[in-house]
Amino acid sequence: MIDQIYSIACDFGSSGGKIFLSKFENDKMTLEEVHRFSLTPIKVNNYYYTDFIYMYNELLKGIKKVVDMGVQPSSLGINSWGVDYGYIDKNGELLSNPINYRDTRTIDTIKKLEKIGLGAKELYDITGISCMPFNSIMQIYEDIQGRADIVNNASKLLFTPDLFGYFLTGNASSEFTIASTSQLVDVNKREWSEEILNKINFSIDKLPTLNEPGTKKGVLKKEIADYLGCQPFDVIAVASHDTASAVLSAPITDDKTAYLSSGSWSLLGVELNRPILTEEAFENGFTNEMGYDNTIRFLENINGLWTIQLLQKKYQISFNDMEKLARDNIKDSHRIDIIDNRFYNPKDIEDEILSYYKDTNQPSVSKDQRGIIIASVYNSLAESYAKYISSLKKLLNKDIKTLCIVGGGTRDKLICELTKEKTGLEVSVGPIECTATGNILAQFKALGILKDTKEMRNLVINSFEIKKI
Repeated sequence: MIDQIYSIACDFGSSGGKIFLSKFENDKMTLEEVHRFSLTPIKVNNYYYTDFIYMYNELLKGIKKVVDMGVQPSSLGINSWGVDYGYIDKNGELLSNPINYRDTRTIDTIKKLEKIGLGAKELYDITGISCMPFNSIMQIYEDIQGRADIVNNASKLLFTPDLFGYFLTGNASSEFTIASTSQLVDVNKREWSEEILNKINFSIDKLPTLNEPGTKKGVLKKEIADYLGCQPFDVIAVASHDTASAVLSAPITDDKTAYLSSGSWSLLGVELNRPILTEEAFENGFTNEMGYDNTIRFLENINGLWTIQLLQKKYQISFNDMEKLARDNIKDSHRIDIIDNRFYNPKDIEDEILSYYKDTNQPSVSKDQRGIIIASVYNSLAESYAKYISSLKKLLNKDIKTLCIVGGGTRDKLICELTKEKTGLEVSVGPIECTATGNILAQFKALGILKDTKEMRNLVINSFEIKKI
Protein backbone atom coordinates (compact mmCIF):
# COMPACT_ATOMS: atom_id res chain seq x y z
CA MET A 1 0.00 0.00 0.00
CA ILE A 2 1.28 3.48 -0.89
CA ASP A 3 1.74 5.87 2.02
CA GLN A 4 0.13 9.27 1.95
CA ILE A 5 1.38 11.39 -0.94
CA TYR A 6 0.86 15.15 -1.01
CA SER A 7 0.98 17.22 -4.19
CA ILE A 8 0.23 20.88 -4.90
CA ALA A 9 -1.74 22.11 -7.92
CA CYS A 10 -1.31 25.75 -8.93
CA ASP A 11 -4.31 26.60 -11.11
CA PHE A 12 -4.04 30.03 -12.72
CA GLY A 13 -6.92 31.50 -14.69
CA SER A 14 -6.95 34.89 -16.35
CA SER A 15 -9.28 36.22 -13.64
CA GLY A 16 -7.50 34.67 -10.65
CA GLY A 17 -5.52 31.83 -9.20
CA LYS A 18 -6.09 28.95 -6.78
CA ILE A 19 -3.62 26.75 -4.95
CA PHE A 20 -4.79 23.26 -4.02
CA LEU A 21 -3.36 20.55 -1.81
CA SER A 22 -4.13 16.98 -2.82
CA LYS A 23 -3.59 13.81 -0.84
CA PHE A 24 -3.52 10.30 -2.26
CA GLU A 25 -4.61 7.71 0.30
CA ASN A 26 -6.59 4.46 0.17
CA ASP A 27 -6.96 4.62 -3.63
CA LYS A 28 -8.69 8.01 -3.47
CA MET A 29 -7.57 11.59 -3.88
CA THR A 30 -8.70 14.64 -1.98
CA LEU A 31 -8.55 18.21 -3.20
CA GLU A 32 -8.40 21.08 -0.73
CA GLU A 33 -8.23 24.74 -1.72
CA VAL A 34 -5.67 26.45 0.51
CA HIS A 35 -5.25 29.82 -1.20
CA ARG A 36 -6.90 31.96 -3.84
CA PHE A 37 -6.49 35.43 -5.27
CA SER A 38 -8.13 37.58 -7.92
CA LEU A 39 -6.37 38.88 -11.00
CA THR A 40 -7.31 41.75 -13.27
CA PRO A 41 -5.36 42.89 -16.34
CA ILE A 42 -3.78 46.30 -15.75
CA LYS A 43 -3.82 49.01 -18.43
CA VAL A 44 -0.52 50.88 -18.55
CA ASN A 45 -0.06 53.30 -21.45
CA ASN A 46 -0.93 51.29 -24.56
CA TYR A 47 -1.35 47.74 -23.29
CA TYR A 48 -3.19 45.51 -20.83
CA TYR A 49 -0.63 43.62 -18.75
CA THR A 50 -0.82 40.55 -16.51
CA ASP A 51 0.93 41.19 -13.19
CA PHE A 52 3.24 38.17 -13.16
CA ILE A 53 5.27 39.27 -10.12
CA TYR A 54 2.07 39.52 -8.10
CA MET A 55 1.03 36.05 -9.29
CA TYR A 56 4.42 34.58 -8.38
CA ASN A 57 4.20 36.04 -4.89
CA GLU A 58 0.69 34.58 -4.46
CA LEU A 59 2.01 31.19 -5.58
CA LEU A 60 4.66 31.32 -2.84
CA LYS A 61 1.99 32.34 -0.31
CA GLY A 62 -0.02 29.26 -1.29
CA ILE A 63 2.95 26.91 -0.90
CA LYS A 64 3.78 28.51 2.46
CA LYS A 65 0.24 27.83 3.69
CA VAL A 66 0.69 24.16 2.80
CA VAL A 67 4.01 24.00 4.61
CA ASP A 68 2.50 25.75 7.65
CA MET A 69 -0.06 22.91 7.77
CA GLY A 70 2.84 20.59 8.57
CA VAL A 71 2.89 19.07 5.08
CA GLN A 72 6.00 18.26 3.07
CA PRO A 73 4.92 18.20 -0.58
CA SER A 74 6.19 15.50 -2.90
CA SER A 75 5.57 17.57 -6.00
CA LEU A 76 4.00 20.67 -7.53
CA GLY A 77 2.43 21.32 -10.92
CA ILE A 78 1.34 24.52 -12.63
CA ASN A 79 -1.38 25.08 -15.22
CA SER A 80 -2.73 28.29 -16.71
CA TRP A 81 -4.67 29.74 -19.61
CA GLY A 82 -2.92 29.43 -22.96
CA VAL A 83 -1.15 31.73 -25.43
CA ASP A 84 0.35 34.31 -23.03
CA TYR A 85 4.08 34.46 -22.35
CA GLY A 86 6.95 36.52 -21.01
CA TYR A 87 10.52 37.15 -22.10
CA ILE A 88 13.61 36.55 -19.98
CA ASP A 89 16.99 38.11 -20.74
CA LYS A 90 20.46 36.59 -20.86
CA ASN A 91 20.75 36.97 -17.08
CA GLY A 92 17.50 35.10 -16.51
CA GLU A 93 15.51 38.17 -15.51
CA LEU A 94 11.97 39.01 -16.61
CA LEU A 95 12.12 41.75 -19.25
CA SER A 96 8.49 42.85 -18.96
CA ASN A 97 5.22 41.79 -17.46
CA PRO A 98 3.33 39.72 -20.08
CA ILE A 99 0.75 41.51 -22.19
CA ASN A 100 -2.64 39.96 -21.47
CA TYR A 101 -4.39 38.06 -24.26
CA ARG A 102 -7.51 40.24 -23.97
CA ASP A 103 -5.53 43.25 -25.14
CA THR A 104 -6.94 44.34 -28.49
CA ARG A 105 -3.61 45.00 -30.26
CA THR A 106 -3.90 41.74 -32.24
CA ILE A 107 -7.48 42.03 -33.54
CA ASP A 108 -6.30 42.60 -37.13
CA THR A 109 -2.89 40.90 -37.02
CA ILE A 110 -4.03 38.01 -39.20
CA LYS A 111 -4.28 40.49 -42.11
CA LYS A 112 -0.59 41.29 -41.66
CA LEU A 113 0.33 37.59 -41.54
CA GLU A 114 -1.62 36.93 -44.73
CA LYS A 115 0.73 39.32 -46.54
CA ILE A 116 3.75 37.13 -45.64
CA GLY A 117 2.07 33.87 -46.63
CA LEU A 118 0.69 32.88 -43.24
CA GLY A 119 -3.04 33.08 -43.68
CA ALA A 120 -5.45 31.17 -41.50
CA LYS A 121 -5.46 28.09 -43.76
CA GLU A 122 -1.66 27.97 -44.12
CA LEU A 123 -1.28 28.15 -40.34
CA TYR A 124 -3.97 25.49 -39.84
CA ASP A 125 -2.30 23.09 -42.26
CA ILE A 126 0.95 23.26 -40.27
CA THR A 127 -0.22 23.64 -36.68
CA GLY A 128 -3.80 22.33 -36.68
CA ILE A 129 -4.73 25.43 -34.67
CA SER A 130 -7.57 27.74 -35.65
CA CYS A 131 -6.69 31.41 -35.94
CA MET A 132 -7.85 33.39 -32.96
CA PRO A 133 -6.79 37.02 -32.50
CA PHE A 134 -5.02 36.25 -29.23
CA ASN A 135 -2.89 33.27 -30.38
CA SER A 136 0.77 33.65 -29.43
CA ILE A 137 1.89 34.02 -33.03
CA MET A 138 -0.29 37.12 -33.34
CA GLN A 139 1.13 38.58 -30.14
CA ILE A 140 4.73 37.76 -31.07
CA TYR A 141 4.33 39.34 -34.50
CA GLU A 142 3.04 42.52 -32.87
CA ASP A 143 6.03 42.41 -30.49
CA ILE A 144 8.39 42.20 -33.45
CA GLN A 145 6.65 45.18 -35.07
CA GLY A 146 6.18 47.39 -32.01
CA ARG A 147 8.37 46.10 -29.16
CA ALA A 148 11.54 45.12 -31.02
CA ASP A 149 13.78 46.27 -28.17
CA ILE A 150 12.26 43.67 -25.85
CA VAL A 151 12.36 40.90 -28.47
CA ASN A 152 15.99 41.66 -29.36
CA ASN A 153 17.05 41.56 -25.71
CA ALA A 154 15.19 38.33 -25.00
CA SER A 155 17.11 35.12 -24.43
CA LYS A 156 13.99 32.97 -24.09
CA LEU A 157 10.24 33.24 -24.54
CA LEU A 158 8.40 31.24 -21.87
CA PHE A 159 4.65 30.62 -21.67
CA THR A 160 2.93 31.43 -18.38
CA PRO A 161 3.33 28.01 -16.65
CA ASP A 162 6.88 27.75 -17.98
CA LEU A 163 7.75 31.14 -16.49
CA PHE A 164 6.71 29.95 -13.05
CA GLY A 165 8.59 26.69 -13.54
CA TYR A 166 11.70 28.58 -14.57
CA PHE A 167 11.77 30.87 -11.56
CA LEU A 168 11.06 27.94 -9.21
CA THR A 169 13.70 25.57 -10.63
CA GLY A 170 16.05 27.56 -12.85
CA ASN A 171 15.24 25.30 -15.82
CA ALA A 172 13.76 26.75 -19.01
CA SER A 173 11.55 24.33 -20.96
CA SER A 174 8.05 24.20 -22.41
CA GLU A 175 5.46 21.45 -22.26
CA PHE A 176 3.58 20.45 -25.41
CA THR A 177 -0.01 21.26 -24.38
CA ILE A 178 0.76 24.88 -23.54
CA ALA A 179 3.14 25.29 -26.48
CA SER A 180 0.56 24.04 -28.97
CA THR A 181 -1.72 27.01 -28.19
CA SER A 182 0.96 29.30 -29.63
CA GLN A 183 0.25 28.29 -33.25
CA LEU A 184 3.99 27.80 -33.65
CA VAL A 185 4.21 24.00 -33.26
CA ASP A 186 4.05 21.64 -36.25
CA VAL A 187 1.28 19.28 -35.14
CA ASN A 188 2.54 16.34 -37.20
CA LYS A 189 6.28 16.72 -36.55
CA ARG A 190 5.68 17.69 -32.88
CA GLU A 191 8.35 20.36 -32.97
CA TRP A 192 8.62 24.13 -33.45
CA SER A 193 7.76 25.05 -37.02
CA GLU A 194 10.85 26.56 -38.62
CA GLU A 195 8.76 27.50 -41.64
CA ILE A 196 6.51 29.74 -39.55
CA LEU A 197 9.36 31.14 -37.46
CA ASN A 198 11.38 32.04 -40.55
CA LYS A 199 8.43 33.87 -42.11
CA ILE A 200 7.79 35.98 -39.02
CA ASN A 201 11.55 36.43 -38.48
CA PHE A 202 11.61 35.06 -34.94
CA SER A 203 14.66 33.04 -33.90
CA ILE A 204 14.01 29.44 -32.88
CA ASP A 205 16.85 29.88 -30.35
CA LYS A 206 14.52 32.07 -28.31
CA LEU A 207 12.08 29.17 -27.85
CA PRO A 208 12.59 26.54 -25.13
CA THR A 209 13.00 22.78 -25.47
CA LEU A 210 9.67 20.96 -25.77
CA ASN A 211 8.78 18.27 -23.22
CA GLU A 212 5.94 15.79 -22.85
CA PRO A 213 3.36 16.48 -20.12
CA GLY A 214 4.17 14.48 -17.01
CA THR A 215 7.92 14.96 -17.20
CA LYS A 216 9.97 16.43 -14.39
CA LYS A 217 10.73 20.10 -14.94
CA GLY A 218 13.21 20.28 -12.09
CA VAL A 219 13.56 20.54 -8.33
CA LEU A 220 12.52 23.55 -6.26
CA LYS A 221 15.53 25.79 -5.68
CA LYS A 222 17.05 25.30 -2.23
CA GLU A 223 16.91 29.00 -1.41
CA ILE A 224 13.17 29.03 -2.14
CA ALA A 225 12.62 25.85 -0.10
CA ASP A 226 14.55 27.39 2.80
CA TYR A 227 12.44 30.55 2.57
CA LEU A 228 9.25 28.46 2.63
CA GLY A 229 10.50 26.21 5.43
CA CYS A 230 10.37 22.89 3.57
CA GLN A 231 12.60 20.43 1.77
CA PRO A 232 13.04 20.83 -2.02
CA PHE A 233 10.47 18.86 -4.02
CA ASP A 234 9.84 17.99 -7.67
CA VAL A 235 8.22 20.49 -10.01
CA ILE A 236 6.33 18.47 -12.63
CA ALA A 237 5.46 19.70 -16.11
CA VAL A 238 1.81 18.65 -15.97
CA ALA A 239 -0.64 19.13 -18.84
CA SER A 240 -0.03 22.80 -18.22
CA HIS A 241 -2.65 24.30 -20.51
CA ASP A 242 -5.71 24.49 -18.28
CA THR A 243 -7.97 22.89 -20.87
CA ALA A 244 -5.56 19.97 -21.24
CA SER A 245 -5.70 19.37 -17.50
CA ALA A 246 -9.47 19.77 -17.51
CA VAL A 247 -9.89 17.18 -20.26
CA LEU A 248 -7.57 14.78 -18.45
CA SER A 249 -9.93 14.92 -15.45
CA ALA A 250 -13.09 14.35 -17.53
CA PRO A 251 -14.56 10.87 -16.86
CA ILE A 252 -14.41 9.85 -20.53
CA THR A 253 -15.05 6.11 -20.82
CA ASP A 254 -15.43 5.52 -24.57
CA ASP A 255 -14.92 7.10 -27.99
CA LYS A 256 -18.55 8.21 -28.24
CA THR A 257 -18.10 10.71 -25.43
CA ALA A 258 -17.42 14.43 -25.89
CA TYR A 259 -16.27 16.87 -23.24
CA LEU A 260 -17.22 20.42 -22.38
CA SER A 261 -14.87 22.39 -20.16
CA SER A 262 -17.26 25.08 -18.99
CA GLY A 263 -16.00 28.36 -17.60
CA SER A 264 -15.29 31.86 -18.93
CA TRP A 265 -14.45 29.97 -22.10
CA SER A 266 -16.28 26.88 -23.26
CA LEU A 267 -14.06 24.23 -24.83
CA LEU A 268 -16.15 21.59 -26.55
CA GLY A 269 -14.62 18.60 -28.29
CA VAL A 270 -13.35 15.05 -28.31
CA GLU A 271 -10.10 13.27 -27.60
CA LEU A 272 -8.35 11.84 -30.68
CA ASN A 273 -5.16 9.98 -31.50
CA ARG A 274 -4.30 12.16 -34.49
CA PRO A 275 -5.22 15.62 -35.77
CA ILE A 276 -7.94 16.33 -38.32
CA LEU A 277 -6.68 18.91 -40.81
CA THR A 278 -9.41 18.70 -43.44
CA GLU A 279 -11.00 21.66 -45.18
CA GLU A 280 -14.26 20.84 -43.40
CA ALA A 281 -12.61 20.89 -39.97
CA PHE A 282 -10.97 24.21 -40.79
CA GLU A 283 -14.18 25.78 -42.10
CA ASN A 284 -16.09 24.66 -38.99
CA GLY A 285 -13.54 26.33 -36.71
CA PHE A 286 -12.22 23.22 -34.95
CA THR A 287 -8.72 23.32 -33.53
CA ASN A 288 -6.22 20.51 -32.81
CA GLU A 289 -4.53 21.21 -29.49
CA MET A 290 -2.06 18.75 -28.08
CA GLY A 291 -3.21 16.75 -25.08
CA TYR A 292 -1.87 14.39 -22.47
CA ASP A 293 -0.23 11.14 -23.63
CA ASN A 294 0.15 12.12 -27.31
CA THR A 295 -3.57 12.80 -27.74
CA ILE A 296 -5.21 15.58 -29.72
CA ARG A 297 -7.90 17.77 -28.19
CA PHE A 298 -10.08 18.34 -31.23
CA LEU A 299 -12.26 21.16 -30.01
CA GLU A 300 -14.06 24.42 -30.54
CA ASN A 301 -13.21 27.55 -28.54
CA ILE A 302 -16.48 29.23 -27.60
CA ASN A 303 -16.82 32.52 -25.72
CA GLY A 304 -18.54 30.77 -22.80
CA LEU A 305 -19.84 32.08 -19.49
CA TRP A 306 -17.68 35.19 -19.92
CA THR A 307 -20.69 37.05 -21.32
CA ILE A 308 -22.82 36.00 -18.33
CA GLN A 309 -20.02 37.13 -16.01
CA LEU A 310 -19.85 40.54 -17.70
CA LEU A 311 -23.62 40.96 -17.33
CA GLN A 312 -23.41 39.98 -13.66
CA LYS A 313 -20.78 42.68 -13.08
CA LYS A 314 -22.87 45.17 -15.03
CA TYR A 315 -26.06 44.47 -13.09
CA GLN A 316 -24.40 43.91 -9.69
CA ILE A 317 -26.73 41.04 -8.79
CA SER A 318 -25.98 37.48 -7.71
CA PHE A 319 -25.55 34.62 -10.16
CA ASN A 320 -28.59 33.01 -8.55
CA ASP A 321 -30.66 36.09 -9.40
CA MET A 322 -29.21 36.04 -12.91
CA GLU A 323 -30.30 32.43 -13.33
CA LYS A 324 -33.81 33.17 -12.01
CA LEU A 325 -34.25 36.07 -14.44
CA ALA A 326 -33.10 33.83 -17.27
CA ARG A 327 -35.49 31.01 -16.31
CA ASP A 328 -38.41 33.43 -16.22
CA ASN A 329 -37.62 34.46 -19.82
CA ILE A 330 -36.13 31.30 -21.26
CA LYS A 331 -38.88 30.91 -23.91
CA ASP A 332 -38.07 34.32 -25.39
CA SER A 333 -36.79 34.23 -28.98
CA HIS A 334 -33.93 36.76 -28.78
CA ARG A 335 -30.48 35.37 -29.62
CA ILE A 336 -26.88 36.53 -30.08
CA ASP A 337 -23.94 35.03 -31.92
CA ILE A 338 -21.96 34.01 -28.85
CA ILE A 339 -18.64 33.83 -30.77
CA ASP A 340 -18.96 37.22 -32.48
CA ASN A 341 -15.83 39.32 -31.81
CA ARG A 342 -18.03 42.16 -30.56
CA PHE A 343 -18.61 40.12 -27.36
CA TYR A 344 -14.90 39.34 -26.90
CA ASN A 345 -14.03 42.31 -24.67
CA PRO A 346 -16.76 44.97 -25.05
CA LYS A 347 -16.78 48.31 -23.28
CA ASP A 348 -20.40 47.71 -22.21
CA ILE A 349 -21.80 44.20 -22.66
CA GLU A 350 -25.44 45.27 -22.31
CA ASP A 351 -25.10 47.97 -24.97
CA GLU A 352 -23.35 45.50 -27.28
CA ILE A 353 -26.12 42.91 -26.92
CA LEU A 354 -28.87 45.49 -27.51
CA SER A 355 -26.95 46.75 -30.52
CA TYR A 356 -26.71 43.20 -31.85
CA TYR A 357 -30.49 42.78 -31.58
CA LYS A 358 -30.93 45.96 -33.62
CA ASP A 359 -28.31 45.00 -36.21
CA THR A 360 -29.95 41.60 -36.74
CA ASN A 361 -33.51 43.00 -36.97
CA GLN A 362 -34.76 41.42 -33.74
CA PRO A 363 -37.51 43.07 -31.71
CA SER A 364 -36.21 45.98 -29.63
CA VAL A 365 -35.53 45.38 -25.95
CA SER A 366 -35.23 48.05 -23.26
CA LYS A 367 -32.51 48.08 -20.66
CA ASP A 368 -34.96 47.27 -17.89
CA GLN A 369 -35.80 43.94 -19.57
CA ARG A 370 -32.77 42.27 -18.08
CA GLY A 371 -34.32 38.83 -18.03
CA ILE A 372 -34.66 38.77 -21.82
CA ILE A 373 -31.06 39.89 -22.26
CA ILE A 374 -29.70 37.24 -19.88
CA ALA A 375 -31.94 34.50 -21.28
CA SER A 376 -30.76 35.24 -24.81
CA VAL A 377 -27.18 34.58 -23.74
CA TYR A 378 -28.08 31.29 -22.03
CA ASN A 379 -30.08 30.07 -25.02
CA SER A 380 -27.46 31.18 -27.51
CA LEU A 381 -24.69 29.44 -25.60
CA ALA A 382 -26.57 26.14 -25.27
CA GLU A 383 -27.58 26.26 -28.94
CA SER A 384 -23.96 26.84 -29.94
CA TYR A 385 -23.05 23.64 -28.07
CA ALA A 386 -25.73 21.75 -30.00
CA LYS A 387 -24.44 23.19 -33.28
CA TYR A 388 -20.86 22.07 -32.65
CA ILE A 389 -21.93 18.63 -31.42
CA SER A 390 -23.73 18.21 -34.75
CA SER A 391 -20.60 19.33 -36.61
CA LEU A 392 -18.46 16.91 -34.60
CA LYS A 393 -20.68 13.99 -35.53
CA LYS A 394 -20.32 14.83 -39.23
CA LEU A 395 -16.57 15.39 -39.07
CA LEU A 396 -15.93 12.18 -37.13
CA ASN A 397 -18.53 10.21 -39.09
CA LYS A 398 -19.79 8.62 -35.90
CA ASP A 399 -22.35 9.15 -33.19
CA ILE A 400 -21.78 10.98 -29.93
CA LYS A 401 -23.94 9.78 -27.09
CA THR A 402 -22.50 11.35 -23.94
CA LEU A 403 -21.22 14.77 -22.93
CA CYS A 404 -19.00 15.20 -19.86
CA ILE A 405 -19.31 18.74 -18.50
CA VAL A 406 -16.47 19.74 -16.20
CA GLY A 407 -15.37 22.98 -14.59
CA GLY A 408 -16.89 25.94 -12.78
CA GLY A 409 -19.80 26.12 -15.20
CA THR A 410 -21.16 22.90 -13.68
CA ARG A 411 -22.39 25.05 -10.78
CA ASP A 412 -24.81 26.75 -13.19
CA LYS A 413 -27.72 24.33 -13.27
CA LEU A 414 -29.55 26.22 -15.99
CA ILE A 415 -26.79 26.05 -18.59
CA CYS A 416 -26.31 22.34 -17.84
CA GLU A 417 -30.03 21.65 -18.23
CA LEU A 418 -30.24 23.68 -21.44
CA THR A 419 -27.20 21.90 -22.83
CA LYS A 420 -28.83 18.52 -22.26
CA GLU A 421 -32.09 19.76 -23.81
CA LYS A 422 -30.48 21.35 -26.90
CA THR A 423 -27.93 18.58 -27.62
CA GLY A 424 -30.14 15.59 -26.77
CA LEU A 425 -27.15 13.83 -25.22
CA GLU A 426 -26.69 11.98 -21.96
CA VAL A 427 -24.91 14.49 -19.72
CA SER A 428 -22.61 13.95 -16.74
CA VAL A 429 -21.47 16.84 -14.56
CA GLY A 430 -18.20 17.08 -12.62
CA PRO A 431 -15.60 17.43 -11.36
CA ILE A 432 -15.95 21.14 -10.66
CA GLU A 433 -12.25 21.84 -10.06
CA CYS A 434 -11.31 19.98 -13.21
CA THR A 435 -8.07 21.77 -14.05
CA ALA A 436 -6.60 21.26 -10.59
CA THR A 437 -7.75 17.64 -10.64
CA GLY A 438 -6.09 16.97 -14.00
CA ASN A 439 -2.98 18.79 -12.78
CA ILE A 440 -2.74 16.44 -9.78
CA LEU A 441 -3.44 13.35 -11.88
CA ALA A 442 -0.41 14.09 -14.07
CA GLN A 443 1.72 14.50 -10.95
CA PHE A 444 0.51 11.21 -9.48
CA LYS A 445 1.39 9.47 -12.75
CA ALA A 446 4.85 11.08 -12.74
CA LEU A 447 5.35 9.94 -9.13
CA GLY A 448 4.50 6.35 -10.11
CA ILE A 449 1.18 6.17 -8.22
CA LEU A 450 -0.95 5.77 -11.36
CA LYS A 451 0.02 3.86 -14.49
CA ASP A 452 -2.18 5.24 -17.28
CA THR A 453 -5.05 7.54 -18.28
CA LYS A 454 -7.65 4.87 -17.52
CA GLU A 455 -6.46 4.65 -13.90
CA MET A 456 -6.44 8.44 -13.70
CA ARG A 457 -10.07 8.75 -14.75
CA ASN A 458 -11.14 5.86 -12.53
CA LEU A 459 -9.54 7.73 -9.63
CA VAL A 460 -11.68 10.77 -10.51
CA ILE A 461 -14.86 8.67 -10.56
CA ASN A 462 -13.93 7.08 -7.21
CA SER A 463 -13.00 10.37 -5.55
CA PHE A 464 -15.56 12.94 -6.70
CA GLU A 465 -19.31 13.14 -7.17
CA ILE A 466 -20.12 12.80 -10.87
CA LYS A 467 -23.80 13.60 -11.43
CA LYS A 468 -26.07 12.52 -14.26
CA ILE A 469 -28.66 15.09 -15.35
